[in-house]
Parts: sequence; structure tokens; C-alpha cells
Amino acid sequence: MKWQTMAQPFFDPVLFIKEDSPTAVDLLQTPYFCNIDGYPHYRATPPEGQKPLEAAAMDPKVEIGNEYHVLSATTTHPDPKYGNQTRLEFQASEVKYQALPATRQAAEAFGMTLIEPGQSIYITSPQPRLSLVDLEFGMFAGHRSPYEGTGNRLLGKVCTDLEHHDFPHIFTSIDPHLPLVISVGKYWPQTQKIRLADLWLPRGHALYVPPRPKLLGQTCLALHGNRNSALACWQGTGRSSVRTQTLLQTEDSYFYWFWNELPSIHPPLDPTGASHA
Repeated sequence: MKWQTMAQPFFDPVLFIKEDSPTAVDLLQTPYFCNIDGYPHYRATPPEGQKPLEAAAMDPKVEIGNEYHVLSATTTHPDPKYGNQTRLEFQASEVKYQALPATRQAAEAFGMTLIEPGQSIYITSPQPRLSLVDLEFGMFAGHRSPYEGTGNRLLGKVCTDLEHHDFPHIFTSIDPHLPLVISVGKYWPQTQKIRLADLWLPRGHALYVPPRPKLLGQTCLALHGNRNSALACWQGTGRSSVRTQTLLQTEDSYFYWFWNELPSIHPPLDPTGASHA
């Protein structure tokens, strides 16, 4: 019998995160973020006649997102130059994030300010020289853990990966087809609880995260993460990545990472705008 050999199938490489060359932003010269027609512009002054938004002040008493009890928090310093890592142990077998539309109220609950087209905000930063970076997140970006020693291996789970840091962050949803998804957390170390959610940011909108350094005696920490930015790809869109632009500090930055190794569930946002707990 003559065997016929079939051509072996080949798959496209898995895209995790693609980063283009950053563009310098000097806040001494251009301290205003202006959302003009859904795209970020950094200017010396806001557009004529436009009153800048006030940055949101987070209220620790506001509790939204799915709550989990934190059994322990262990901090290590794997690279003191870049920051520290705190491993959180949850009293759970899996972790489910609440899907929320990125309304002004939902953003404020997690210490963020929603910036709609035609709005602007003054950027506060201890470091005046930041970078605007074009990013493309693949739908599997959350399936890689920087904490568990797996390198670039694709994992069958998505772990919790959140942060705060000494510099501001601005996430702008610029993808022409899909919304941007920013995972957020609110952590109360003293009462050992955390609340978790996904904010679904519509095309043309932005989220401003002010600098959040580590301060003694903090009763509530506002955390965020963008590793799952492409969650909208899992809704049967036929697309496998999401484009975004992010303002951040790329040199000499210091992070405070918080992570948990349990599998996390990220439900899609209800088309009607209702949240998924």
C-alpha cells in the first residue's frame, strides 16, 4: 500500500503584546491630555473654552466588583530596580471578575477618571518625561504569567495580575473595531479583602490613572492591569488583537505588582450594558 503524506499544518505565531517605538511626552511643555475625536493629544493648554476635568478622588467606602477574602500577602523584591511583587492568596478555587461598562461612576470607584471625546485633564506626575506607546494586545496576552517562572509558555489559565505605581497611566481605546478592557482591583489590606472587575472602555474613550506611590497607612489600594485588554476578542468578533495607546513612564519606573495564581474568569459585557457578577 502506498501511503500519501499530507502537508503538516502550520499556525500563526501567538501574539501576546506588540509594542511600537515610544513617542516622548514632556509634561513641562504639554501637561494636558486632550481627547480630540477619540485620539490622545498632549497640549500646553486645553482647547479654547474647554474646562478640564477634575481628577477623580477614590472613596474607599465605595465597594463594587466581586469580593474575595485575602488569606495572606507575601511581598518579594525580585528586582529592586523595577519594584516589588506581592503574592495574594485568596480563599477561593477560582476568581471571577465582574464585567462593568466603563462609566464615570465605575471608573471613579477604582480611582480612575473617564475622559470622553471633547474632554481634557491636567496630568500630575513626579516625573515630567513620559512616553506615549502604541500597543497591540493579542487575545492570549493574559495566558502568560510573568510570576510563575513559565517564561513565554502559553498557559491554560489567566492569573490575576494588577499593579499601582509612582507615575500616571492613561489608557486610550483607539481600536477601530473593538472596545478596550482594563482589569481593576480595590484592595483593603487591613480587612483582608479585595474586589475585582473588568472595565469595558468604548472606542474613543480614555481612562486616567493618577500616580499612586506606596504610602504608609493606606487603608485601600487602587489597582489596575491591562494584560487582558483584548478580552473583547473572545466575543466571536473574528478578531484576535486590540490596538491601544498608553501614556506611561518607560525609564526608571517603579511598580508594585499584586498577583494570584488561581484561574480567573472574565465574563463578557452584556450588550445591554448590564454587569456580570
